[in-house]
Amino acid sequence: MEKVFIFLFGLLFGIALTWLFELTLKTNKKLRARYYKKHAIILGYHIHHSTYGLLSFLVSIIFSLIPEIPMALFIASFGLGIITMHTISDPKNRIVFIEREK
Repeated sequence: MEKVFIFLFGLLFGIALTWLFELTLKTNKKLRARYYKKHAIILGYHIHHSTYGLLSFLVSIIFSLIPEIPMALFIASFGLGIITMHTISDPKNRIVFIEREK
């Protein structure tokens, strides 16, 4: 039961944090202009913030190999929460991490 609670808490925390981030971008003119109109392009690719969710998930896999670090489940569910909210808020409802800019 404890593991279910940790998983749900991490998932909801990731969703809430991503929702707050996206709300801040939508309500702050300077951040909105910087992120949506002039977002960082690395070698011709736009790195979406769902990539942080993927990185969190990969870090949790590494942490699960080290028994002294008990946060692997929380970090994995946090990453899944970020990916879930980013997918829900995407206009095309798609899972996207990196996108080629035209």
